[in-house]
Amino acid sequence: MIASLKGVLASIGKSDIIIEVNGIGYLLSVSSKLISSLGNLGSNLSLFTDLQIKDDKIVIYGFIHSSEQLLFRLLQSVQGVGPKASLSVLSTLSIDEIILAILSGDKTMLSRADGIGPKVAARIASELLEKVSTLNFNNSIKEIDQKLDNIETKKFSFEEEKDYNGDLSVVFEDTISALINLGYGRSEVFSVVMRIKNEFSNNKKNKLFTVNNIVPIALKELSR
Repeated sequence: MIASLKGVLASIGKSDIIIEVNGIGYLLSVSSKLISSLGNLGSNLSLFTDLQIKDDKIVIYGFIHSSEQLLFRLLQSVQGVGPKASLSVLSTLSIDEIILAILSGDKTMLSRADGIGPKVAARIASELLEKVSTLNFNNSIKEIDQKLDNIETKKFSFEEEKDYNGDLSVVFEDTISALINLGYGRSEVFSVVMRIKNEFSNNKKNKLFTVNNIVPIALKELSR
């Protein structure tokens, strides 16, 4: 198994590149994001790789970061997701966006990738939730509270504060729901409210973490 390659960038195509290692040119299928980040021909390049053999065809996929390599493999563990669709996801979304979409159950974000329909996106979010929550990704979203998984969207009016009895997870869920009902996307809301929650916790202000307090702060950040 070829796990990585280090050599000279010899050619750049639309969806593949050639990296020359000790006089041998390796053709690698890569994401459009990787291609857009490449330097000039002749520059040194080090990539993580995934080699797949199907029928009589051998294909090597290349990745800048090991986290991309890992997500590429994880995505293919979902029924209906092959290497082409996995590479499409990596071409469309960043690592942080993919992880956030899975953790927040955002099918719409995952469906942005060509070849990923709503049903497949739902399976990705459902089947990879536990794996993504427990694995250590480079450049990934940190300190995700696993109690906040599987957020349910529901109508909520924050004109009168409810009695949450100190349950921050319920406050979190209701805040998410309130902001989604105002027209914001699930993933962007999840990210902003999680950041605010961590700030309140770090400053020992958990008692002030209420829907009425958080919604205005979140709206200010979301409107930037």
